[in-house]
Amino acid sequence: MIPFDRERFERAARKRGIDVVLATSRHNVAYLTGGYYNMFFARDQRFGAGQYLSAVAVPAARIEGAFYIGRDSERDFLAAFGPLWITDVQSAPRRPNMTVEVAAKAAELLRARGLGAGTIAVELPFLPADAFAVLRGELPGATFVDATPALADVRAVKAPGELERLELAHRRVADAIHATFAAGRPDDTLRDLAAAVERGVEERGAEYLYALTNVGPGLTRAATAERWGRGRPLHIDAGAEVDGYRADVARMGSIGAAPARALEMFEACVRAQAGIRGRVGPGVACRDLSRIGTDAMAAGPFGRFGKFQAHGIGLVSHEVPAVTPESDTVLEPGMVVSVETDYLDPEIGHIKLEDSVVVSGAGCEGLGDVHRGWSTVAGA
Repeated sequence: MIPFDRERFERAARKRGIDVVLATSRHNVAYLTGGYYNMFFARDQRFGAGQYLSAVAVPAARIEGAFYIGRDSERDFLAAFGPLWITDVQSAPRRPNMTVEVAAKAAELLRARGLGAGTIAVELPFLPADAFAVLRGELPGATFVDATPALADVRAVKAPGELERLELAHRRVADAIHATFAAGRPDDTLRDLAAAVERGVEERGAEYLYALTNVGPGLTRAATAERWGRGRPLHIDAGAEVDGYRADVARMGSIGAAPARALEMFEACVRAQAGIRGRVGPGVACRDLSRIGTDAMAAGPFGRFGKFQAHGIGLVSHEVPAVTPESDTVLEPGMVVSVETDYLDPEIGHIKLEDSVVVSGAGCEGLGDVHRGWSTVAGA
């Protein structure tokens, strides 16, 4: 069974005149195969004199003619994963740098299938330069275009299984942040707190990506040696992933009572986010959502400190849908949007709430909406 929306793929390729997509990034190889990526290189592609590279080629006019190229040593990993829907599985010679070997094998197979002189969409931001040079040299009659926008369009609407993993990732990050607040002490540094988030994320079965920390006053969000202290608003904005699906969550807390102004700003963030989320739904233009969010954060007594941002999230952060004034995207059921409402006041600090929602048939639903209130802890 093809693991992605066939119609959506064909439409995205047709819109751009693409004959075949050749994917090489970890996220798109996994997406197009239905979840497979060589586990040995899942966290780091560096190897020998170069890097690991695999490729999935999907012809737009005959998706069943897709083929996969990997290392000859990954047959065991493929067998453990289970049968791929792609029946044509090839391997490149086992050499220290796979990039040119995989590219040469891809060129050979594309020629054999009558696609060598067509429009080939490659992932320009993720394809090594030496591999691209081989493709251009071996396929002089081909026209190369960037596959990134087409694949982003295909991934934009999430299947139920993808939404389950996104919800898990968001919940686990929110739980890890909440636990970090609860266990925090005044002498904890921002570096200590970021490390605690990392441990919390991994203990909960997710893969840690980052933890941005800020304690006011000031707006620095790096993991420094500055101590949390009492009564100081702490912002933790953390990311993690489950099976490659990413979460991006921001929460606020303090040891003891925070300044009244900080709490007022946070409540303004909560109200603005509720209003913005109330406008998310199918058929809403992203450019309109951008205006709604910007207006919400500019309103009220703290407007000059307000900042709004929203973006798609899935296997990639800041993917489609793009919520910008220039966007021509219209929201569809299954699209996921991360909503960020911030106040950046140098005297108070960075006050922020961030959560993700999935567009539903009538509006939207939160993904991992837990621990969203201000965490006030004893810190004893």
